[in-house]
Amino acid sequence: MTDGTARAWRRLALREDVALAASCAHPRERVRAVGGAVRDAFLGRAGGDLDLTAAPGCAAPFAARLAARAGTRVVAVGAAPRRILKVPFRGREIDVWEEEGGPEGDLLRRDFTVNAIAFDLPSGALDAAPGALDDLSARRLAPPRSGVFLEDPLRVLRAARFLAQLPGLRVASSALPEMKKAGRFLRMVSEERRLVELDKLLGSPAAGRMKGLRFLARLGVLQSLIRSSAPRMRRGISLVSRLDSPDPRVARALLLLPMSPKRAEDLLRRWKTSREEQRLASRLLTLPLRRKARTRVTRREVAELLRLSSPFAEESLSFLLAAGDARMRDLARAARRVARRPAALRRILKPVRPLPLVEIRNALSLAEGPELGEALGELDLALGAGEIRGARAARAWLAARAGVGKRPLRLVL
Repeated sequence: MTDGTARAWRRLALREDVALAASCAHPRERVRAVGGAVRDAFLGRAGGDLDLTAAPGCAAPFAARLAARAGTRVVAVGAAPRRILKVPFRGREIDVWEEEGGPEGDLLRRDFTVNAIAFDLPSGALDAAPGALDDLSARRLAPPRSGVFLEDPLRVLRAARFLAQLPGLRVASSALPEMKKAGRFLRMVSEERRLVELDKLLGSPAAGRMKGLRFLARLGVLQSLIRSSAPRMRRGISLVSRLDSPDPRVARALLLLPMSPKRAEDLLRRWKTSREEQRLASRLLTLPLRRKARTRVTRREVAELLRLSSPFAEESLSFLLAAGDARMRDLARAARRVARRPAALRRILKPVRPLPLVEIRNALSLAEGPELGEALGELDLALGAGEIRGARAARAWLAARAGVGKRPLRLVL
């Protein structure tokens, strides 16, 4: 065992989930730690969820024993032979698979050689696909054999995600022709699987996120996914590059902003994003991106923007800081300072009216309905902006409003 391998094994063996799995493993079950956790142990990174393989027929009894020791239960996902047995453990998951094609064949079916490295449990014996350790040392993403991308085109997206999450990685040039070909079949992959990979990519640190997106654009995969022209796609990538948060939902809205809101919302529905994300996108994609005023930001403008963007204030402000013009960015920064003070935000979004509703209705001579709702919204805006303080000021404001007739009252930046 080389020094690097010994360090990686020690680092991996210190994990509580690995120690638990090692204590449950029987030699005949051929339990091995493989995939991202092993790769990250070699890279000196804190790994995520643990992937384990077991010999055919051994995964289920081993997973049951592991769950009993962990005080949890096994959750089976999918069907044999690709069934995953998930064992929750202290906020993470341990995934148990049955190996395919024996120990060596199991490594060769994986997406990249850097993920085709395994440690036996509990002995710590190393097994790796040919060239895997060299590729890992060179920070090179290379397939363990030809055909792996055509077998599962999602691996093209996974490559972009690894570029985003693992600093210094690059894709082997020999892999690019097959990746380009596989990218044309990516639409055949289920929307749910694509969305998981896109979320991980778009939720990565800014520099990595851009590296992954530009890689997909060079392959022609991104244009195929978002069904947009190259100039609009480049504009979307540019907007994402300015995003100061790791929220993949906001990043996705920025990526789709150059197309019409309707097309963007249709695409999000086809991608089977959550209803909450679709609701958020509807709000973000219709936010004003330009501010006409050349003067300093006013309290009314701040209150107006926060009320307009509620209940997605933080997401909206991140979106505007990426997509808005210079004046709108000034306003978004001012609004963010207020939004991060809960009491101040509450006073804007839910101001306490100093007069009872019946007095407000009588003063405006309005019955229940849209006009009253608009008037109340304008009153709440004035209260939130600090333009009205107390009952006397509220009555004066109502008297002035009653004299302007029934003009529309609505929030407009």
